Amino acid sequence: MAFIPLRLPNVILKHQRRGTPSVMAVVDKSEEEWQSVLTEMQYYVLREAGTEPAGSSELNSIKDNGTFLCAGCGSPLFTADTKFDSGTGWPSFFSPIDGDSVFLSTDYKLIIPRTEVQCGACKGHLGHVFEDGPKPSGQRYCLNGVAMQFQPDDADLELAAAVAARRKESPTQPRSPLAAVIPSLVFNAGIAGLFLNSFLSRDHTWQVGTTPGSLLVSAFEYFPVFCAIFYASLFFRGIGRLWS
Repeated sequence: MAFIPLRLPNVILKHQRRGTPSVMAVVDKSEEEWQSVLTEMQYYVLREAGTEPAGSSELNSIKDNGTFLCAGCGSPLFTADTKFDSGTGWPSFFSPIDGDSVFLSTDYKLIIPRTEVQCGACKGHLGHVFEDGPKPSGQRYCLNGVAMQFQPDDADLELAAAVAARRKESPTQPRSPLAAVIPSLVFNAGIAGLFLNSFLSRDHTWQVGTTPGSLLVSAFEYFPVFCAIFYASLFFRGIGRLWS
C-alpha cells in the first residue's frame, strides 16, 4: 500500500511544534463544509456517528510505525505502537496519544450507555471505548478505520517528533464520563452475580468421571463460574480506573 504524505492544518502543527502539546486547536466547520471535504462514508461516520462494516478497513492490517490521524481535520489521535488485534474487525488501540487527542462522552443510543470516542479537535465520531482491552490501560478503543488516515513515521519525521513530544510531556489519558462508567459497573456486577448464583443454586452432587463425555459435563458445570470471574474482573477494573 502506498502512503501519500498528509498535510495537517497549520494551526494544529503550530501548537504541537511549539512545545505545548496540551493545547489543541478547535476545528469548527459547517455541515456544508464537512460534506464538501469528506467522502460519503467519512461523513456518515464522522458527522453522523455511523459505523463502517467490520473488516472493511485497510487500517486493520497496518503494522508500520506511524500516526493515525483524524480523516476530517488531520489531528493526531493514536500511534501504531498502541494498536492491537482485538478480533472485532475494527482498528483497536489501548490508549490515545494524550488526554487531548480524543474527547469522551456518553452515548445513549443503545440501552446500556457507552463511552463514545470523538476527535479532540473537530469532535468527529471515531468509535467507542470499552474496558476489556490489554495492558497497560485495560481499555479497547474500537474505532472506524474510515474516520482515520495513517501516516508512517518515515514519511513525516516532523510529525513523528511532534507526536513523540506530546506523549512524553502530556502522558495523561482521558477519563470516561461517569454517566457511562456507573451503568457499566452495575451491569458487570449484576451479570457476575447472576452467573455465580446460577452455579451456587445447582445440585453439585454429581461425580467427576474420566471419560471424555463426563469431563465435558464437569467443565460445563463450571462454565458459570468462569463467566462470573470474567465479569467480576471487568467490574473491579472499572473500579480501579475510577480511583486511579
